[in-house]
Amino acid sequence: MYLGVRRREITKDQLDHPAYRRFCREIFTPLADMLEDLAANGVSIRIVGVPKSPSCGVRITSVGGEPGKSKEFHHRHVQEPGVFMEEIIKELKRRGVKFEIEDARR
Repeated sequence: MYLGVRRREITKDQLDHPAYRRFCREIFTPLADMLEDLAANGVSIRIVGVPKSPSCGVRITSVGGEPGKSKEFHHRHVQEPGVFMEEIIKELKRRGVKFEIEDARR
């Protein structure tokens, strides 16, 4: 939604800025309200991420990538969540919502 479907390959480093984090919090807030209500009423919450995604990865995300114009794009994968997942985790913990979270299996 933030960059559209025609974007080039991107990494967590490139998404990790205040405007994108604010966007993530804004789109997640109504869902966090619903998850908080569901959890308070006994529903188990399980969030599934997208492995290696710079935004939606849970255990592995993409980092690196040279700034500016380049013909080749180099990046690597690290063991940490993407930007959007970091914001989801932070908000649900702040609200005291119990949840499980994992990347989808391939």
